[in-house]
This record gives sequence, C-alpha cells and structure tokens, in this order.
Amino acid sequence: MQSREDSVEKLVEYMTRIQRHLRARRAAAWLEQDLTMQQAKTLFFLADGPRRMSGIAKRFGVETPSATAMIHRLVTKGLVERGRDPSDRRAVICSLTTAGRETVEKFWSLRFARFEELAGELDEEELSKAVSGMEIILDAIRRLHLRNEIFPGGRIDEETRLDEARR
Repeated sequence: MQSREDSVEKLVEYMTRIQRHLRARRAAAWLEQDLTMQQAKTLFFLADGPRRMSGIAKRFGVETPSATAMIHRLVTKGLVERGRDPSDRRAVICSLTTAGRETVEKFWSLRFARFEELAGELDEEELSKAVSGMEIILDAIRRLHLRNEIFPGGRIDEETRLDEARR
C-alpha cells in the first residue's frame, strides 16, 4: 500500500496530465474559431447572462479599458453586443449575440463529444470506477469551498462560486 504522500503526488500528477490533455484539445477547437482563450472565457462568462463591463473587468482581473478592448474585438466578430444598463444609463451591458450563443454551444458540443469518446474507451467496470472517483473529487472540492466560505480570509465571491458550480 502506498503512503499518503505518494498518493497525493500521483493525484497531482494525474490531474495535471488530464488538465493538459483537455486544455490542448480545447485550445485546438478555439483556434478553429479564431478566438483567443481570453475571448473564449469571456464568451462563457457572458453565456450565463448579460454583464456590466466593470464586472467583466473584475472577473478577469483587468482594468476596464482592457476589458473594453477585448469586448470590442468580440463585437467586431459579431459574437457580443453592447447596450446600456436600464438601471444606470452610464453603465455598459454586454451580452452574447445569436452567433455568440451558437459559438458557445458548438464548443460545449465538442467538449461533450470528447468526453463521450473518452468514456467509450472504458469498459463498464472502469467507467463505474471513474465516476466514483470523480464523485469523491467533486465532494472534496465542495468541502473546500464550504470551508473557504466559512473562515475569514478564505471567502470566495458569489460569481466565482457560481462559475465553479457550473463546471
């Protein structure tokens, strides 16, 4: 039986390899869409509903002018539209266009197909074990988030929590 330290090391190694594999395949899909990863992340952020420009900047840790420039490029591509916030005419609201929603849906379809392809490589017993392992990992993530929300200094904001719950 392996030590806890060895198991943690293997978990980190395997999770890193899985993430690299998924990122590489995801990046290839976005290159076909002529989008940067930051633009893709912005589309996914807007897929949950319209956002103020200031909220987009905050979400991605950039200043508002940088977010504005990125949104402008997405507007030029016909994926995002800008409007005024009815509750504050000074604020800019950004939302996906129909083409933007279709782009996000295409990506989700590709992602789902890749996971189905992976699942197709597993027999019933392997698939059951993989699902059980993922349930354990997700439960640990939920416990970490709960602990971070309860203890001072470890709070995560509502949008981050919602984003994590959607993944």
